[in-house]
Amino acid sequence: MKVLAYNLPAYHRIPENDEWWGEGFTEWDNVRKGKPLYKGHVQPLVPYRGYYYDLSKKEDVIYQAELAKQYGLDGFVYYHYWFNGKLLLEKPVEIFRDAKNVELNYCLCWANEPWARTWDGKEGQILMPQTFGGKEDWENHLQYFLTFFIDKRYIKRNNSPMLFVYSASRIPDFDKMMEYWNSRIQEYGFNSIYLVEFISTVNPFASSLYSNAVTEFEPMFSNRFGISAFKKLYRYICKKMKKTEYLSYDRIWESLLNRHGVYGGREIIQSAFTQWDNTPRKGKAGLVLKGGGPEKFEMYFRKLANLKRQDASSEYMIVNAWNEWGEGPVLEPSEQYGFKYLEGLQRVIEELEIRDDKK
Repeated sequence: MKVLAYNLPAYHRIPENDEWWGEGFTEWDNVRKGKPLYKGHVQPLVPYRGYYYDLSKKEDVIYQAELAKQYGLDGFVYYHYWFNGKLLLEKPVEIFRDAKNVELNYCLCWANEPWARTWDGKEGQILMPQTFGGKEDWENHLQYFLTFFIDKRYIKRNNSPMLFVYSASRIPDFDKMMEYWNSRIQEYGFNSIYLVEFISTVNPFASSLYSNAVTEFEPMFSNRFGISAFKKLYRYICKKMKKTEYLSYDRIWESLLNRHGVYGGREIIQSAFTQWDNTPRKGKAGLVLKGGGPEKFEMYFRKLANLKRQDASSEYMIVNAWNEWGEGPVLEPSEQYGFKYLEGLQRVIEELEIRDDKK
């Protein structure tokens, strides 16, 4: 079993963010804004020893990879932002791609959502609209992907590069694009693209004929689909009133662990999460899962890793996330928790290796 983690590349300056949010803005500015809203609320979350890294620097990108490998992760799933030929936040993964001596696997996740001032894509507040081109754009995008696919560290399944897509249902002619990519990629010696669809609030079903696998994006999938009608009403009222929503960390994990849905025979890459608290980004209009911590994450992740869910991948699992500091899911060390999340993850990974060796 190989464990991957999502990697957010937003911790460096780009001209667009300078224009939209102020000179020098990075995701760290959101993180620092976190404020405790109740007794025991851990905010702001502070990186271990105040290491507010800059992912435009090669040494900081490499530090992440070496730390992940040290604690047993097999690789990163880097978020990738493509807007009809325009790239944003591409520098960290390009640095990683070009650092050939770093021994950590990786793949890309096309996060095909518009960028909005509210961080949730509300109409009328769009900063970077998500537009999609035709065959010329498909080709340009494929050529960019190929610079990664040819890397021996890029994750492949049966000679097919793995590509996550956040919301395939929102991309016009998505299956035609996949047909084009799968045809063209054979000319470069690959079989096809191993497509993994996110299952989430914006893409609640597998929508592509060409998806090989799915992953339920947690905890947001369970926050939406795994709660009672009463809790859904509660969340709706909180959103309308712009009040902080509070859900139970334990209840969300229980919902995740008791899920039995399948997706037409597609492989299910099971998804874990460390925590959720997006109040640094959204202030009092955010969502907090109360009652979590490193010990509970380790316990629940161990249970998930040992589930016998139908169609569950026997090769991969994924954790949200390596470094989503502004939303709460963080494996990286912090002042508050030290290395406890990574240490717990490592213990479970080592148990999985022992289990697999015995088979």
